[in-house]
Amino acid sequence: MTTPDRVSIRPRAARHVLPLLCAMYFLFYIDRVNIATAATSIQAELGLSNTQLGLVFSAFAYPYAFFQIFGGWIADRFGARRTLLGSGLIVALTTMLTGLAGGLGSMFAVRMALGFGEGAAFPTATRAMASALPAARWGFAQGITHSAARLGNAITPPLIAALILALSWRASFLILGAASLVWVLFWGVGFRDVAEALPTAPSIPIPWRRLILRMLPVTAADFCYGWMLWLFLSRPSGNSCTRTVALT
Repeated sequence: MTTPDRVSIRPRAARHVLPLLCAMYFLFYIDRVNIATAATSIQAELGLSNTQLGLVFSAFAYPYAFFQIFGGWIADRFGARRTLLGSGLIVALTTMLTGLAGGLGSMFAVRMALGFGEGAAFPTATRAMASALPAARWGFAQGITHSAARLGNAITPPLIAALILALSWRASFLILGAASLVWVLFWGVGFRDVAEALPTAPSIPIPWRRLILRMLPVTAADFCYGWMLWLFLSRPSGNSCTRTVALT
């Protein structure tokens, strides 16, 4: 029995891979920015100072930045299916564990772990797109998945506020983590055939110097964009923000 090639599986793969990746971007972006809406309740219950709350916010970013690179290498080595299964499990479990955190140390640790999971997820998602979709649709696929991410950003404040009012801030993290865990189960089933049918990519030497020089302007622009983006995405609402401004 011969293994099907990439072209023959793409039409079937596209029907479920792209919706799955859109759902991933949507859920994972909610999981990363939900803490901003819940910050006032978290700070009050755990007795965190503004500086400590800032440490919790920053804990996500450092491992996330590192695993954007290392996670892509893992995806190349082990494939998109297994890598996203692993990183998705990390995101789901750490989101739920955030709702169980009892202080600064545990909150800082789970936010760091969330950064590892999400950092690996997004370059892996791009690899999955490239393997499952024809090159002519890559731009469309990137556009629609990033739109799903921005929709997640937009829906997070009212969603988390409603969950906090109805239940508690801890319950909001448990519910969202459970939703991400459901996504992991769907991914494990939906991407199996595509991942196993893909051939192994040949080993090609990487021209690091030329690559770095080409990417440096884009990296600088993305750094500036990211700084402003995270300023607004992680801005605490309500009294926490007011106290922070007053202190500075």
